[in-house]
Amino acid sequence: MSVMTTERPRVILVGSRIRQYREYALASLAARYEVTLIAPEAPSWQAKYVDTHRIADTTDAHKLFPSVADLRGEVAEAAIVTWDEWSLAAVSSVAARLGLRAMDPAAAKICRDKYATRQALEAAGMAAVRHAPAASEDEAVAAAEAIGFPVVVKPRTLGGSFGVMVARDADGLRQAYRLAAASRLQGAGTADTVLVEEYVEGPELSVDSTVVDGVVTPVCVARKRLGPQPYFEEVGHLVTGWQDEPWAEAVVELVRDSHRAVGVDYGVTHTELRVSAEGPRLIELNGRLGGDLIPHVHQLATGIDLAVAAAEIAFERVPDLTPTRALSGEVRFLYPSYDGTIDRVVLPDPSEVDGLVEAVALAEPGDELQLPPRGLTPRSAALIAVGEDPVETRRALDRAEGLSRTEVTGASTHKLGARVENAVTRRFFDHERTAARMTVSGVRGVEWFRYGAGGGEGLNRPVFLSADDVAGLERDLNGLFELLKSVPGRLFGGDLRAFAKAVGMSDTQADLVLRGAVDEIPPLSRADLYRETGGFRLMELNTGTSLGGWQMGEFARALIKDEEFAAFAAAENLVYPDPLARITDVLRRQAPSLAGTARPLLAITDWPDGFEKSKCWMEFVVPAFKDLGFDPVVCHLGDFTYEDGKVVYDGRRVDVVYRLFLPGEMPDEPRTYDLVNPLLDAAEAGQVELFASLDCELYGNKGSLAMLSDERNRAALTEDERALVDRILPWTRFVRDEKVTFEGEKIDLLPYAVANKDLLVLKPTLLYGGVGVTPGWTTDQKEWVEKLHQAVGGPFVLQRRLLPTTERFLSEDGVTTEDMAVAYGTLMVDGKYAGTLARGVTDPAVGIVSMLRGAQIGCAFHVADPADGEGER
Repeated sequence: MSVMTTERPRVILVGSRIRQYREYALASLAARYEVTLIAPEAPSWQAKYVDTHRIADTTDAHKLFPSVADLRGEVAEAAIVTWDEWSLAAVSSVAARLGLRAMDPAAAKICRDKYATRQALEAAGMAAVRHAPAASEDEAVAAAEAIGFPVVVKPRTLGGSFGVMVARDADGLRQAYRLAAASRLQGAGTADTVLVEEYVEGPELSVDSTVVDGVVTPVCVARKRLGPQPYFEEVGHLVTGWQDEPWAEAVVELVRDSHRAVGVDYGVTHTELRVSAEGPRLIELNGRLGGDLIPHVHQLATGIDLAVAAAEIAFERVPDLTPTRALSGEVRFLYPSYDGTIDRVVLPDPSEVDGLVEAVALAEPGDELQLPPRGLTPRSAALIAVGEDPVETRRALDRAEGLSRTEVTGASTHKLGARVENAVTRRFFDHERTAARMTVSGVRGVEWFRYGAGGGEGLNRPVFLSADDVAGLERDLNGLFELLKSVPGRLFGGDLRAFAKAVGMSDTQADLVLRGAVDEIPPLSRADLYRETGGFRLMELNTGTSLGGWQMGEFARALIKDEEFAAFAAAENLVYPDPLARITDVLRRQAPSLAGTARPLLAITDWPDGFEKSKCWMEFVVPAFKDLGFDPVVCHLGDFTYEDGKVVYDGRRVDVVYRLFLPGEMPDEPRTYDLVNPLLDAAEAGQVELFASLDCELYGNKGSLAMLSDERNRAALTEDERALVDRILPWTRFVRDEKVTFEGEKIDLLPYAVANKDLLVLKPTLLYGGVGVTPGWTTDQKEWVEKLHQAVGGPFVLQRRLLPTTERFLSEDGVTTEDMAVAYGTLMVDGKYAGTLARGVTDPAVGIVSMLRGAQIGCAFHVADPADGEGER
């Protein structure tokens, strides 16, 4: 055979793997060497990087040998390289036969088997993770009981954490065994047992090292980001300076000793370990270049090219490992919220986000993705950022993630309860923080806060909103507030009485509401929302002062006293608004007569019939109102007397009535006029400040929302307003015997509602807080039909059911987590986000989120937008 002379030395690359994860490495080799590819199929995307190719089974040494021998014999100088996990053993065997430099075949074989690796470490006298093979569920249970729970169960020959699961008891162990035993990947090989190992608590690292003649040089250390337990999905990796870490010396020693024990002599390797309280512990040793784009991120951060280093070692040269820069780099993987088929992956351009260098789709339209444990790395995209330090990379990735979207077509049952968490929530539950730090003291179990929650228990942590969440809520809720205020003018020619009747008010209610109507209602609203897989969606929007949820500020002040949480909040730049302070700013602005009063008597006032129920949370905020300069009392409208037109409570003149009672609570009877008219007389005469006037309730009700949702009114809206309504408001219609449009088609409303109760919820237009609400999916057919027919023509609406997502909270056992659906009660004051009252339930299909149905109550912290200069904490 004639030998060709080439200007560049030849690299025989065996296997190229997936384009999105390995193109950077192939491109790097092609820039320096003549690359020939051996793979199971002809090149596709690889074609522009390779000079020639051969087709062969790269996992079988006998089938691989002819192709390698042929390509090697054509040139004077050649080297063989692989970063394909499944081809490692075959490549090492073939290289040994041909005299090419590669890892020792025996070492390569050990690296491919996690149990063999453990045995090699034990034989070398190294303190290894306790482990045992298991060929059945019973053997696995026995092994776990001998090792001690919790344990990790994993397949012996797979990678990427596929089939790996933590088990904390015998039932979980059996489930984990079945998962590991059934997990298969083409070309990966199988074993007749699975591996049961002790669970090592601590941060997880991966170390990419060069090995030349047995000398191991750790080069790249990446901090691994893991997804929720019980699985070990790798959701990202951070590369940053590590040499000065307290564990650095021990990690280097462990990596070198592990290579020596296994017999690794040449190549680039990928070691995974955890840093426990007792020191670093080896998880596994892989005889190939690290995956998940880690070497690429490392090159962006340091300039060191590990793909080229692997080739240089194969050419029997010492690679250049000199860094040219000292930055931090991080990759974050994005996932769909639920199983389904990819419709579209929307990603920002790197120019849109400071520090973002790459945003790459990992899935294409039509791809089927299944979340763990059903699928292997079901990622939709990868985001890569580079910065001066990890804070910069985190900030860039958070921003980029907020601009990204994975659109999936899947069963609606998958959407209900799908876990959707922002980056802050994921970091709160990062395995490095340990379970003990995943709960926040100060509210849960404290009787005063239980009283303030109306008898309900407090959530064991706050919910977290990103800066993009807050910006989106401000945009949409402010827009909706302004739109609602314009409805009487647009649809009723400015006739407020006609508007009041249309939303379902009785004559009595309309009479009283329209007394003292003001030109501009105060800028106060509260939206009740769920987060669906596509974003926040509205259940109702309340306007005026009868909002509830103002406990949120007091909850936040208690939580931030927890030192561990305070440190986390500081690191994440988390803040919380003071809702009552912002509300009283509006009050004082709209009630100038209070300016001369040192401590105005403020009567927090409810309707008599509901007072005993609401009294607890009214009293809960009395201390806060005192701190804000008021003399607060808690009462109902029947507690007032009137002297010379003045409002008197317990012998003292009331300066301001903080109104909580609603028109929907006012029955059509003389007593209603007797209770309300004297107060309105005093307000009109300037004897008392009424905060706020009753006409606020015209706008914040579900009847107004039905008008915005109705297709017959869309012509009255601008294009942007229609987009707003479509984005945040679910389909909502008055209950009428008529044809309506639903998802673009004309339907008869009542027959459709009778036949589709599981998709609908029946709501009164004027009541709040879940009162009178009938979720179709929790109601039997007979009752549903009865309530539906009773509602026809009355003050009721039908609304399309929302499908709330969930997020993690620490379980009562203090070790595991549980998913809870969260209802967000988001307050807006003066056009700015003013806090969120969160209510969580473990059943996302509960229908009505209330304390009576087991809801737990809490508050939200949000990431401060540096541009706003927020600093409340």
